[in-house]
Amino acid sequence: MLIAPVMLVVLSGCATMQEDECRTADWRDVGLRDGLVGRPSSVLADYHEACSKHGVDPDSELYREGRAEGLAEYCVLDNAAPEGLAGRRYQNVCPVDIDRSFRQLNDAGYAVYDVRDEMDDVYGKIDSLENELADDDTTEERRTAIRDELRKLDREIGRLRDDLRWKERELDRLTATLIPVNPNP
Repeated sequence: MLIAPVMLVVLSGCATMQEDECRTADWRDVGLRDGLVGRPSSVLADYHEACSKHGVDPDSELYREGRAEGLAEYCVLDNAAPEGLAGRRYQNVCPVDIDRSFRQLNDAGYAVYDVRDEMDDVYGKIDSLENELADDDTTEERRTAIRDELRKLDREIGRLRDDLRWKERELDRLTATLIPVNPNP
């Protein structure tokens, strides 16, 4: 019972597979999981390459069936922004009728993610400098340099906050424009 969840994590984490994974894989299930996370069809070639080293030929037909089913669940506009907000880029896998909208929403979500990530980096630098400033062994010359750097980082945080507000508004605007509201939830 414990092997199945571990196998799911291993198979969904990357396209390279070990010999035992190649031999025991349910290729429809592998395709389904890849579709559910929006992986491109080129991943199948990676499986073929990895498994051919072990004398195993993945069942492409079953993989494609599963992937198509997974993509049907993935390629819903409601998924686009959350995928971007989680730091996952759209891989051009959805049908033409929603591809552009999916991409726009994903890009807008990713832009918010990117600014938040940058803010986290700056906050990390601030914490590090504040710890150094609090250290009794820090020289006065270094303390002056740290205070200057903290002022610069504070201005950078202000700029990033403004940028984040703008990007969040853009995401909200796109969401309101591209995702129809269901009057009967």
